[in-house]
Amino acid sequence: MTWPFENNTNGIVKNLAKRNLKSEKRRNIMVVIAVALAAFLVCLSGLTAISITKMKKDRVVDTYEATYVRVSEENLEKLKDVTEFERVGEYYIVGEKESSKGFTGSFAYANNDMMYMMRSQMKLTDGNLPQKENEILVSKIWLSKYYPSAGVGDTVTLDISSFPGDYTISGIVDAPADDSKNLYSFMISKATLQKMNMYKSDGYFAYVHLKNVENMPEETSKAFFTQIAEKNQLRSVRFHSEFFKDMNTDWSQFMIVLGLAGIIGLGAWVVIQSIFRISINDKIKSYGQLRTIGATKKQIIRVVKKERNRLGVIGSIIGITLSVILSLIIFPKGFSISGYLGCILMTIIFCWLTICIAVHKPIKLAAKISPIEAVRFRIEQKSKIHIRKKNKKLTPVSIGMMNFKRDWKKTFSIIFSLSLSGILLLVISSLCLVQSPERLARHYFPNGDYKVFLYSENEHIDTLKNGNPLDEQLKEEILAIDGVSDIIATRKSATFEAVYNNFRGRGHCDMLTSENYGTIEKALVEGDMPKDAHDILITHGYADFGETVKPGMKINLSFGEKSIPVRISGIFDTSTAVVNQGRTGYGFDSGMMYAGEEVFRELLPDIENFDYTWDIVYDKASKKNVEQSLESIIATNSELYLSKASDHAAWVEKQNVHYNIEKFLSWLIFIFGVINLTNTTLSNQLARRQENSVLRSVGLTSKQLAAMTVYEGLGYVLCSIFISLAIGLPISIFACHKFSIEIYGGKIVPYAFPLQEMLIYILVIIGMELFLSIWTIRRQKKQSLIEQMRAME
Repeated sequence: MTWPFENNTNGIVKNLAKRNLKSEKRRNIMVVIAVALAAFLVCLSGLTAISITKMKKDRVVDTYEATYVRVSEENLEKLKDVTEFERVGEYYIVGEKESSKGFTGSFAYANNDMMYMMRSQMKLTDGNLPQKENEILVSKIWLSKYYPSAGVGDTVTLDISSFPGDYTISGIVDAPADDSKNLYSFMISKATLQKMNMYKSDGYFAYVHLKNVENMPEETSKAFFTQIAEKNQLRSVRFHSEFFKDMNTDWSQFMIVLGLAGIIGLGAWVVIQSIFRISINDKIKSYGQLRTIGATKKQIIRVVKKERNRLGVIGSIIGITLSVILSLIIFPKGFSISGYLGCILMTIIFCWLTICIAVHKPIKLAAKISPIEAVRFRIEQKSKIHIRKKNKKLTPVSIGMMNFKRDWKKTFSIIFSLSLSGILLLVISSLCLVQSPERLARHYFPNGDYKVFLYSENEHIDTLKNGNPLDEQLKEEILAIDGVSDIIATRKSATFEAVYNNFRGRGHCDMLTSENYGTIEKALVEGDMPKDAHDILITHGYADFGETVKPGMKINLSFGEKSIPVRISGIFDTSTAVVNQGRTGYGFDSGMMYAGEEVFRELLPDIENFDYTWDIVYDKASKKNVEQSLESIIATNSELYLSKASDHAAWVEKQNVHYNIEKFLSWLIFIFGVINLTNTTLSNQLARRQENSVLRSVGLTSKQLAAMTVYEGLGYVLCSIFISLAIGLPISIFACHKFSIEIYGGKIVPYAFPLQEMLIYILVIIGMELFLSIWTIRRQKKQSLIEQMRAME
């Protein structure tokens, strides 16, 4: 603002700022890079949190909140008449059927409402759902592999005993498939379903979506679903826990982003302040000359602020633009106008505050200088004068170390900024190793790389009665494989149906044995281990009883024939009790309940063999032969399933979003550290130009000058590496300790040092330091001593 009778100097200040920007191109580039990198990391972290939150909400919004199990056709119509329901989806699982063509089809029936609710997992891309007996909905991947030229209206042959003859393609669905196992999805019509021998009129699943549920408390909606189940005498209601979880904002992600922004801001502040301080020191005489011709302190401040603002705006725009582009590439479905605009606004504020705080001290230095002080100004004018030791030998190494130790404030700021990247990289890389897919797979495969599961399309009890395939004959056949040393029966199981207050729940009940008793006891989170023959354990979060399960609840338990009353004595944590894990990554057949052998014998007295899972122990040297032999044995029996640790690791890597984000973040921090090193090294060499010219004028050779510069730079790098390890290692061990307890259900996994990541980081920053030091000296050699001295005047 210009006051009355005051000269308007805005134009002069603007021109001075422009000239300074033109004369300090190297400084400008370094500041822009520092600001852009900080803006990029902060904005990308925020956009990642926003995108993941939005994708989670989009995945569950307008889908379903509850599922009624084993619903009859009559009850389906009753549910459709409930005015509070927006839609009711019908779903019937037919099962997996093998074709003579070498693929396995996963068959089911679904109505239009169900397909709409499953749109995020299975999207209808062409045509319609099948209506007639000879119509079928096929997978897009299957069609491209077996009938690449076919489309809607064309005829295909499945060559499956349950689905003989030709079928007309009514529609094509984009559904997930397992090409490694040739497993593909198919949808049949209701007319086809009702004519199948295995069809039961009360075998439907009803998926329901409540109107205005987004604005309704979770307890209210669950109470309504329970009330509908009681009113229509439905066997069981299961709540869609992911819906209620994902509809609530996970503030922990945003707290992590804030913490990361604080650390990045701290590093950017150190770098930008160092660059501007060196720039102000170089131009201090120019500011003194401006003061002699009448420039005020405020005008000097305005000149520096205009430079700051220009560089800050350019850096912020570059960083934000790159982060938005990368976020749209990585998370195309996570775009949200309000979320993106909010994140961009917060990033702009963050960058503005960071650069304002960073440039505050250099601005004060430029403003308070007087013309006389500017002439006498020396960068090291506040350092103590030491008495020279006459017997001290000056070498490139000693001079480099003297430069390293001369200004402890600058040395500390450089080492601190470099150490931040090392500490962050060490901590995040260590956390990645804790939850690496291989380590998680080993957690669920403690005895080897292979598990054999009982897997049948028939009712589990019928399979057991007809003769459990996991018998002595199969055991002898597997033990005969060269390299197999033992077989451990880790699970004995039966499918159960439990009734509590007219609510029915289903799942797998595992037998409590002497081998797994200790493991289950450690997994107990509430209550006690069974003391009576009719005491059982149930998994925490079991939601089929219409209310939270707790010790003391009494239920009626059945394995398919008769039922007996039992009491829940305790609750166990599934993440700790790894012995109950199922054959799939989603754990659909995991053990939800534990009961003693007495319960199994009482409910199924005619069955002797309850084996459900075998762990194969083998010699690692014979792994290839063992895997091939197991695959050939399992292929001959359709009621068995071979689960591999490698498949589980691949599934974890695909599903574990946090692991992938942390890996990506570790590489960003790696890049941040390298660019940070480049900025600090170049800015430090700029400050040494005049000294280097003086040393060259008194006879220091180029090799000696390069050696001196290299040793000084190595001092910064080696100190930052030592501090990164000294501070980062305890933090990493503590963080991994807490993280492993959370992931592995209380188990503390041994700490693994990220040797590969840290070794690459150390080698790169040492190599970059050597390269930059030599490169800057070679650039100085291109100028004569007189030119260098004049450039510093």
